Amino acid sequence: MTNPEPEISRALVLGHTADIELHRALEILRNESINPEVVMEFSPEISGVLAGINDVKTLLNRNLPETGREVWALDEASSFDENEVVLRVRGPYASFGLYETAINGILSSSAGWATAARECVDAADGVPIVSLGAHHVHPSVVGVMDYSAVTGG
Repeated sequence: MTNPEPEISRALVLGHTADIELHRALEILRNESINPEVVMEFSPEISGVLAGINDVKTLLNRNLPETGREVWALDEASSFDENEVVLRVRGPYASFGLYETAINGILSSSAGWATAARECVDAADGVPIVSLGAHHVHPSVVGVMDYSAVTGG
């Protein structure tokens, strides 16, 4: 199963889904006419299976400047350890700072579903399993959940 090209909503690109402190930080930096180069790292608190990273890379590639940027990440479906860096972004803060909330949400949800699927497959010990998660999530995220489950298991 391949993950279709992610839809990146206008609300996300404009920062409407960002936590308020990110808006305030950006406002302060703009008022001071500074846009520092920063490094932002994402590392999970528990071990698991990475999913959603391709969506995040698409978001960043569409919105970061062509030069002066760096995006490094583990591969989709990679296992990761507790506190291991799974994504590192370097660039001007104003070009991606507002996406921190969305990136956390994408990676947390997708990796959570992928990790749960891997745990189910491991516990089933060769017995085929079927995911019925669509019964328990909002319809707008069913495709992401299904992709993540297949990625994990």
